[in-house]
Amino acid sequence: MLKKLRIKFTLIYILTTCIILVCFFAWYMHMSETQLKNQSSITFQNNINSIVYKLQSGKVIDNTWLSQMEVGNMLIIHIEDNQIPLLFRGAFKTGLKRELLVEKTQNTAFKKHNFDIKLPPRSSIDVSSVTFEITGEDNEPYQAAAVIIPSSNGWQSLTLLRDLSMQKSDMLQSRINFFAAITVVMISLSAFGWWFAGKAIQPIEVSGRQQTEFVAAASHELRSPLTVLGVCVSAFEISGTENEKRRFLNTIKNECKRMSRLVDDLLLLAGSDSGNWSFRAEKIEPDTLIINTYEAYEEMVKTKNQSLMLELPHEPLPVIKGDYQRLSQALCCLLDNAIYYSEPGGKIILGACKVKRTLLIYIADNGKGIPDEYKEKVFERFYRMDSSRSKKEHYGLGLSVTKEIIRLHRGKIYVKDTKGGGSTFIMELPLIISRG
Repeated sequence: MLKKLRIKFTLIYILTTCIILVCFFAWYMHMSETQLKNQSSITFQNNINSIVYKLQSGKVIDNTWLSQMEVGNMLIIHIEDNQIPLLFRGAFKTGLKRELLVEKTQNTAFKKHNFDIKLPPRSSIDVSSVTFEITGEDNEPYQAAAVIIPSSNGWQSLTLLRDLSMQKSDMLQSRINFFAAITVVMISLSAFGWWFAGKAIQPIEVSGRQQTEFVAAASHELRSPLTVLGVCVSAFEISGTENEKRRFLNTIKNECKRMSRLVDDLLLLAGSDSGNWSFRAEKIEPDTLIINTYEAYEEMVKTKNQSLMLELPHEPLPVIKGDYQRLSQALCCLLDNAIYYSEPGGKIILGACKVKRTLLIYIADNGKGIPDEYKEKVFERFYRMDSSRSKKEHYGLGLSVTKEIIRLHRGKIYVKDTKGGGSTFIMELPLIISRG
């Protein structure tokens, strides 16, 4: 399914990108060719004007000037004075004979544009002309013009052709380059689109895998208390003494509490994933939060034959903004873990300090510690270093819930080794920046 989705994303990406690129390049090619044609027309008109001016000025037109004009501008020049052709053999070589090209130009001017170059001009002042395109024997393109120029001694006619083969060749080469570039771009886009689509659906793959693992782990954790409940109910029905019934009832109550705690954690994480987690932002005094938590756990630690120490600076800690109940829940989770993983006689430290614009709250223990390769994994859902899951007190959700709470407060949480052994969990929370 994900592979089909990746292929679909790739095709959509390639199609939309290629349509945009093809439209852009087609527009660019059209503008370039139009500009080239316009420039060619302007150049051809300038050639006409130069020759007409030369004829009207009465200056002598020698073969050298005509040869330079033809070779320099790829022209074929045919001039007649009162229908008498100028004796000029031409310098620009063509595939078709000059006489035939000149004749074709004059015939085309007459048949398609009703312009007869052999008739004298109607006006003794104005120059009349017509321009168009023709093709030679090998379909080589030419710009052509038929011009009638009145003069004091009668009239002169000009038949002019300009070879466009090089221009057409350049345009064809540009189109070939365009299609080659489009092909290369499409191949590159295909490779990039496949890679990009893979990156785009990677979160979906990760989410799907996490969801599968989450459901499997939750099912595994729920199965155990349900099995115990079923066994206890069956045993309760056949038990004979009050002590046995009371023992089975206590077991049922404990398992119900465990299931209730598990379901609460699952609901919290589900609410976080869906973005529906309730959050009451208010100003919180960190000293009050930490001291209240310390007092709540002071007696519990004593019953475990452990010691809990409080470390706070002499000056009051700056105010933070957050949800008091959520932060208290996060602290309680970390203290529960510290107590659970510390041996009798162990020492636990609950403290806080200000570092620049951040409040650090830390819980340190001198328990077994966490190897470096597991320091990131302990925040994953249902992850426990006790892979056998033989101990029932913890589901492996507490640190995940804590991480979500800290993330909700735009902070971060991490673990490092305690000096002398053990683990230290550190929460970083942003301080309220006063604007004075």
